[in-house]
Amino acid sequence: MKKGILFLFWTVFIILIAIQFVPTKHENPASDANLDFLVQNQAPIEIQEIVRNACYDCHSNTTAHPWYSYVAPISFVIAEHVEEGRGNLNFSEWGHYNPEDYSAILKQIKKEIQQEAMPLPSYVWMHKEAKMTSERKILIINWLDQIIAQSSATNEN
Repeated sequence: MKKGILFLFWTVFIILIAIQFVPTKHENPASDANLDFLVQNQAPIEIQEIVRNACYDCHSNTTAHPWYSYVAPISFVIAEHVEEGRGNLNFSEWGHYNPEDYSAILKQIKKEIQQEAMPLPSYVWMHKEAKMTSERKILIINWLDQIIAQSSATNEN
């Protein structure tokens, strides 16, 4: 029994060491700052801070890569979250989206925040500054409502 546990320990240990050599993506593609969501929508500083802290690591080309994002298997999970996040919505590429889709995208963002689906709880656990307090939610949702109204008015013209 003792040999079996020892064998299992060393097997897991060797696997954990070996997977450190499996590369993961840690790239931030170049992007035009003028196409950024916060720039295009002239977000107030307070809104910029909230959105950058809560959203930009997974939903932009400005992901911060902390030390643990280089340690497998955590690195695999983080790389997958970032790839999926950018694939669903990339704030750095906002200017490339179809303006006719802005309203629908903004409404989806609002819904995700209201339902506390975003930011992910696992992200908030490691990034306390990303927590969406009631006050922050109200600020963001009110700001999103303004942009949705502007976007809808623009698309009607």
